[in-house]
Amino acid sequence: MRTIVKMLILMMIVGFVSCSKTKAKNTEQDDPFPVKYENDLFSVNMPKGWVCDSSCWGGLDSLQNSVDIFNPNGGIVWFYFVKTFMPIQWKDINEATEMAKGARAFSGDNVELIDEIDSVEVGGYPTNILYFANYVDNDTIIQKQFVTYLPDSHIVIYFNENFYARDWENAQKLGDMIIGTIKLKKVKNPLENDGTLKESMEEGLEKHPVDRSKLDSETQKLIEQYSNDK
Repeated sequence: MRTIVKMLILMMIVGFVSCSKTKAKNTEQDDPFPVKYENDLFSVNMPKGWVCDSSCWGGLDSLQNSVDIFNPNGGIVWFYFVKTFMPIQWKDINEATEMAKGARAFSGDNVELIDEIDSVEVGGYPTNILYFANYVDNDTIIQKQFVTYLPDSHIVIYFNENFYARDWENAQKLGDMIIGTIKLKKVKNPLENDGTLKESMEEGLEKHPVDRSKLDSETQKLIEQYSNDK
């Protein structure tokens, strides 16, 4: 169990955050949202002209999946959605959120948790919001992370809404409307099968090699905190 949790924590960090898409401001009207993306776990609607890069979405039997959503012509907000899995049945959304904060702190990025909002919903499922400030060169990119927990399948999804701090109000106005279109599906998680989980872990580590030296004190703290009582 200890080795599995170590591997999963590192894999979660590999695809945990993406704020790399720098977008220029856009003044186009953003309602309605006629463009729809859908996979085996959720659907989301977006404005006309927006695109979704789902090339890293491997399906429910993949250990981790990610989707990028953005306006290719430039915009004040862009999104990075991540589905991850831990072999732990979290007690509630608050416990899942603590794991998200711990994993982000472990990533080593120049980032600061600046605010939290709890007791909201995305697609009908319990969600907490974490605001991270990412300091990149002379800019501050805000990551508004919706941590959503699906207790029926023990899946945790990070719906990351990214924008520059200078666009705080306008970016969230549009971003939150897009988040509000998300519909989540009630699914059976194939990774709760030990054989499928092991196979997915091995495949994931081949695709995303990691520096094993990072498995030090912070990883140990996370393991001790979350694995012993599950």
